Amino acid sequence: MSATAPAGLPLELILRRAGAVLTTRGGRPVVAHFGSGAAELAVCVRGVGLVERSDLSMVGLEAPQAQLSALMTRLAGAAVSPGGLVSGAGAWWCGEAPDRVIVVCDQRTGGRLVDALHADAARHVAVRDRSSELTAIGLLGRHTRKVLAALGAYGQSLDPRQAKPFARGSIDGVPTSWLLQSDRQALTLVPREQAGEVWLSIERAGRPFGISCVGHEAACRYALMERLRPPTPASL
Repeated sequence: MSATAPAGLPLELILRRAGAVLTTRGGRPVVAHFGSGAAELAVCVRGVGLVERSDLSMVGLEAPQAQLSALMTRLAGAAVSPGGLVSGAGAWWCGEAPDRVIVVCDQRTGGRLVDALHADAARHVAVRDRSSELTAIGLLGRHTRKVLAALGAYGQSLDPRQAKPFARGSIDGVPTSWLLQSDRQALTLVPREQAGEVWLSIERAGRPFGISCVGHEAACRYALMERLRPPTPASL
């Protein structure tokens, strides 16, 4: 279930070469599994799963700071500062800049959000579906923090407690944005044309920590397990 291929290949081809079994969600192809959903769930429980999240939509919002804060408070229940992260209304609201937010959510929520904001967009909010220009790649599992540290996602301090929950970074020179959902789950948003390169870089960095490709079946089951897991002190 480990993906290895020459750099420069499209992510879709890398996944197919790794044995991806595809299905369709909302009209988009997604990786159901790489042969065994049960084995991939075990990867997440014991090590780290690497999952392509083409099921997600990314919607960019841009407006003057005061209007954007008011809009977020109305829709998500709270405003978000640059580098901050708010979970609300079935989405992750990520602060890119004082006047810019990117919303990461499922396709249905993204479609509803774009439709609902058309009236606002005519006045003061610019809305753009960025799903065609960005790819979301997920890490999940008990050793996620170790892989994130190896990739520099926590910044110069290397301390997750000091890291912004949504921060810009790079992986082997490719610009990325890190969405740190918890100590066991994270997303990186990368330019679509360089997603294959980033995928292979993450896979290489994660090998010492038991990383392997997983599909959406295992990712969904693991996310459910995490929601049901009682909170425990985090440790590296």
